[in-house]
Amino acid sequence: MVRQRFGPVESLSDAIAARRLLWILCKACGHAERYDPRHLMALQGAMTLKALQLRLCCRRCGKRRAAIVLNDEGWPGRD
Repeated sequence: MVRQRFGPVESLSDAIAARRLLWILCKACGHAERYDPRHLMALQGAMTLKALQLRLCCRRCGKRRAAIVLNDEGWPGRD
């Protein structure tokens, strides 16, 4: 499999172009969930990952201490 090289992923649209899923981790309680950036963009609009990180609230503990990490696998159906 040949992996295409993309620049830094700094926004939801960059993550969509790179076809990468996002792990959103809570630094307070350790809760983690994997998200599709297409769904986040539909809900939140186009924004940087830094701005998104500040807006997210943990489903488990309710704190705003998110960290966003790119999932290396990409989404299903990826070439």
